[in-house]
Amino acid sequence: MSALVECPVCGKFVPESTVNVHLDFGCQNASSSAPSPAPVASSSKLPIAASKLKAALPPTASSKKRKGAPTNDADAPSSSSPASRPAKKPSRSATTTTSFLEAAKPLPELMRPRSLDGYIGQEHLLAPGALLRSLIDADKVGSCLFWGPPGTGKTTIARIIAKTTSSIFKELSATNATITQLREVFTEAENVLKITGRKTLLFIDEIQRFNKAQQDAFLPVVEAGTLSLIASTTENPSFRVNSALLSRCRVFVLQKLSSDDIFRILVRALRILHEERTGETLPEPLSQPAEPVKPEPQAAGPEDAPRDGPATSASLSPLHTDDPIFQHTGPLDPPLLRFFAAAADGDARVALSSLELALAAVKDGNGAIDREELKRSLRKAHLQYDRNGDNHYDTISALHKAVRGSDADAALYWLARMLEGGEDPLYVARRCVRMASEDVGLANPAALSQALAAYQATQLIGMPECDCILAQTVVMLAESPKSVRTYKAYNAAKRLVQDAENYPVPLHIRNAPTGLMKTLGYGRDYRYEPGYAHPVYQPFFPPELAGTTFLRDDDSLEGKTVDEAALREWEWRNLCGKKWDGREELEKRVKELQEAGKEVKVKGKNGEGAETSGVVVAGDSG
Repeated sequence: MSALVECPVCGKFVPESTVNVHLDFGCQNASSSAPSPAPVASSSKLPIAASKLKAALPPTASSKKRKGAPTNDADAPSSSSPASRPAKKPSRSATTTTSFLEAAKPLPELMRPRSLDGYIGQEHLLAPGALLRSLIDADKVGSCLFWGPPGTGKTTIARIIAKTTSSIFKELSATNATITQLREVFTEAENVLKITGRKTLLFIDEIQRFNKAQQDAFLPVVEAGTLSLIASTTENPSFRVNSALLSRCRVFVLQKLSSDDIFRILVRALRILHEERTGETLPEPLSQPAEPVKPEPQAAGPEDAPRDGPATSASLSPLHTDDPIFQHTGPLDPPLLRFFAAAADGDARVALSSLELALAAVKDGNGAIDREELKRSLRKAHLQYDRNGDNHYDTISALHKAVRGSDADAALYWLARMLEGGEDPLYVARRCVRMASEDVGLANPAALSQALAAYQATQLIGMPECDCILAQTVVMLAESPKSVRTYKAYNAAKRLVQDAENYPVPLHIRNAPTGLMKTLGYGRDYRYEPGYAHPVYQPFFPPELAGTTFLRDDDSLEGKTVDEAALREWEWRNLCGKKWDGREELEKRVKELQEAGKEVKVKGKNGEGAETSGVVVAGDSG
């Protein structure tokens, strides 16, 4: 007789030769005249992610089960005999088992909240009374666009709206959707609206990947109200979304999640996994401060602080550290979760992926985990920087402005952000060449040659060896004196050329290589300066532009602002409250210009018009 095997669906022991027939008849005997409905999935697969992570958390008494199976007919009664085991009642987990596709989803996808009550972060949009929250509660969201960094909840908000709205929800991704698919959705939305009166809500993920023609396809249906468009993008919609479509949508800006928000998301994930694994609902923490408490520097141990920088107050906040879930998580304690939250750089998806990796490590290590090895593998593994997106332009702007403001420390920080984020070092070197001319200029003419040498050295050796070369150049530019004379002068000349008439070149400074041109007056009355023993005058501008001046001295007050409040702040921060050496000379020059009837832009520290330190104040309107 064949050996008995355990049915993977109902748990009964049946002969190995008849297990397929047993399954075909819905786990009933083959002779049954009324087969049961289709078999449910295996009870060994727990809902959500608990099946994959069953051994990740320490086992509880309720989850321990003795397993044993007879090996043949002599050891156990036949499944068809009266002495056979009573049929098992399918467990709750068996009846709610998800599909294989659902079980294959990663933890970040499985942990998406399904309502606003479970959503964490973006309080400026979703707190009670906030605009977006009010629109969702009133089911009047309309067409809108969510703009924010990756992992901040754009898709999650859209799906929450889908569950709360009375409209029909459709979802497409701009990475693979076509014009044909869009038109099918538009036609279906129009027909549904005609027949049932219900509108369609279409969610487009990463809409910036659509080209202009694809984005234009939305204009007529959104304009007519046939459907409402909800789109998400990680890039600046001002540059990547058509202005016509942008004007028809509200833009909601999502902010990078704080470390505390991500820590709460990780705690929530652990609670959900525990509940799905054991069926036990844990109580809420006894104390939840309304605001994170800033701890003393010694509040955290050495292993809790990132090795590459000081611990932040957000990463050390005690919020939710007393959650009962930590009694069941073993080595996954609050300090480790704080580390995941800090290393994720505001991306909840990255943090949840780190948690999933840690859970798998605990499972493979039979409850133990090498914390330091895990930290080394995850520390700053993710840095939000896009070489072609907003981070690219925002960070190079910060570097340029730090150099212009002579703050070498800040300039080095932004340089490190770019290089460690994967920026092309030659791009940074090219920008340094520009800074050497635009901001340093004539105050240190050698800066341009040094910046060019840095570009050539960077091109020669590349990363990572060129990092110190770029750092040296950035510090040199930041600490050099600044002059924008030529930069401003050329911009003024460029504006004049663009706005004024294209005047002809005066005859006396035209070249006259032929006799005919000399007869026509080319070069007549031109004075060759090296041939004179003294200075001579001759005009080089067209007569219509006589007296035009572009270049001005660096210490000229024309076009500049005298801000008493800003000067006092600088004196306080850099001179500990002492007066700047040039203050008296500045006040004297301002007074002379005003007595001469010339307009000077002067601002006081308040709008009351009071005099401060001898500077004539024009108030805030100045």
